Amino acid sequence: MRDIAGKLRVAPRLLLLLDYDGTLVPIAQAPDLAVPDDELRSLLAALAARPGTRVNVVSGRSREVLEQWFGTLPIGLWAEHGTFYRPAPGRPWEATVTVPTDWMSRVAPILEQFTASTPGSLIERKSASVAWHYRIAHAEFGARQAHELRMLLGDALSNQPLEVIEGKKVIEIRLSGASKAIVAHRLLAGVTEPPAILAIGDDRTDDDLFKALPESSIRIAVGARHAPATHRLPDYRAVRSLLQALVEPLPHRGEA
Repeated sequence: MRDIAGKLRVAPRLLLLLDYDGTLVPIAQAPDLAVPDDELRSLLAALAARPGTRVNVVSGRSREVLEQWFGTLPIGLWAEHGTFYRPAPGRPWEATVTVPTDWMSRVAPILEQFTASTPGSLIERKSASVAWHYRIAHAEFGARQAHELRMLLGDALSNQPLEVIEGKKVIEIRLSGASKAIVAHRLLAGVTEPPAILAIGDDRTDDDLFKALPESSIRIAVGARHAPATHRLPDYRAVRSLLQALVEPLPHRGEA
């Protein structure tokens, strides 16, 4: 990754698109346990202070959580896989897709039934999506339940404007079209000369973003998985090391 860092450090303009869970922090047993540490907040602030650099955290998290964690940082925040966007501190959140108000009632009873029958599972409710987490459930039983839930939801939602996606120990139901590809389309709309782009993510929701970016962009998948990425990193520690390299001073000419 040294060559990548060197290339990005000399780019006059740089756009960073960073997933959160599993990318900037390790996957936690429950969503509310993955709070950002001071090191990460300082790193994001340093990246945002680089000349010509735009930092965006592109997460499946809710607006409220991202605002609580990163609201004072001069970075762009994208909540619920790009459904909501806040360009800078003090700016209002805006919806990038139309969000109906009654859609969750269609899936809530099914998720509640599976949560009651699967010890260790839990429901995470957001505005435009709802997720069923089973990370701390019994591994084999949780996997069987997840498979059954996915099949059941697929049948129940076949004629609805909703889609079911599977992440790492999580099944998520979201509005159709509410994907991270929106982020690429919004940030690059009307741009004739795209900046250098670095996008990093760890699961299938990030693939939507990768596919929507220009071929010249650097797309890094975290962990051992198949993805439309140009490079791979093993874990969040390696991601932070790469990002840290971007804020280190450039060597003077003549230095080794």
